[in-house]
Amino acid sequence: MDYLHDDVFLTTETAKWLYHDVAKALPIIDFHTHLPQSEILDNHQFGDLWELWLKHDHYKWRLMRGCGVDERFITGDGSAWEKFEAFASVMPMAVGNPVHHWAHLELRRVFGIDLILNKENAAVIWREANGQIAVRDDLRVQGLLEQFNVELVCTTDAPDSDLSQHSEINGSGIKTKVYPTFRVDFSVDSAVGFDLAELRRQHDYFHENGCRLSDHGMPCMPDVGSAAFDVLNHIAKWNKERGWTMQLHLGPQRRVNEVMSSVTGPDSGFDTMGSWPQAGPLIDALNAILSAGHLGRTIVYNLNPSESEAICCALQNFQNGDAKGLVQYGPAWWHLDHVRGIREQMDILTSLGAIGTSVGMLTDSRSFTSYVRHEYYRRLLCQYIGDAAEAGEMPGEREALKRLISDICYFNPKHYFNWA
Repeated sequence: MDYLHDDVFLTTETAKWLYHDVAKALPIIDFHTHLPQSEILDNHQFGDLWELWLKHDHYKWRLMRGCGVDERFITGDGSAWEKFEAFASVMPMAVGNPVHHWAHLELRRVFGIDLILNKENAAVIWREANGQIAVRDDLRVQGLLEQFNVELVCTTDAPDSDLSQHSEINGSGIKTKVYPTFRVDFSVDSAVGFDLAELRRQHDYFHENGCRLSDHGMPCMPDVGSAAFDVLNHIAKWNKERGWTMQLHLGPQRRVNEVMSSVTGPDSGFDTMGSWPQAGPLIDALNAILSAGHLGRTIVYNLNPSESEAICCALQNFQNGDAKGLVQYGPAWWHLDHVRGIREQMDILTSLGAIGTSVGMLTDSRSFTSYVRHEYYRRLLCQYIGDAAEAGEMPGEREALKRLISDICYFNPKHYFNWA
């Protein structure tokens, strides 16, 4: 059967119905991305497939290094064509990897190209895709967002960011809403340089510009009583007062290849899963935030699967009537957003929580074609629910299944984040 055929991952009739008739057409709410708002505002036209696909994608860079590609053809001074050819040449070695899945879904959905990418056909694909990029308005940024039915995007913004471009975007008639996210990262026990009064002013400024989420990347939760926790607790307080959601991205160990990181800089594919306790510090921090009366909508993203069940189980102890799924066990993130990781996230949440409260998936991407990741997730979700229904492990009443899938893919995130 054809690679990534129309029913890929859909192994039962119920799964096929749920995806094709329910999930597929639902709008996308992408509440965590690293997309540049300047390119949205300017309706950026890409110069070639390298710029669209490879220029900022450390997922692809990491895979290329693992297949023996010289850094010159990844982040170095190789030409755009040479870098694309190098990427194409590694594809046959990377079958089953999510990058392989995503790349071929993007070729089909964006360009209508069904070829299996390799070194031999790279030039054909390069010419065809570049020819389309040069003349199609729907391959400019705003066209891509509309093509993928993206209703709303959240960018990731430092607290001192000028948000004027967000105001321009949302006043320009662009179909997709674009809102900022208040990103304040912490080390384990340090908050040097954070001025609470200035942070509060910026929090107000972000709120005025449509922001409804804060975002915090950390190796693990800071110790209660530390300077970093004090700042985090204040942000939790402001978030709850304003009805925001706090996102906690836990577990990365960054720049593990010190030699190469010094050359390429951050976010270039040299970060990994940290291997240290997460559940204990998380519980301590949530208890302290709750005791202070500051615990509101919260999403916890875990990077190391060894503690996924412990974290999901712990989070169920902090739920209350303020919101459905107030404290979310977040979508499979970064090194876990592959077939096994996504399925495992669904299974853990179903087993230890309530999957019907989930806010679904996100791209966590710098690429405007990465919306195939929502298709990827929705297919796996429909497989998971549809197979369980046909096996008699979940009720099979069609209206209930339709509502469940619709809520997870669209209505839960639409209502959870308080944009209205």
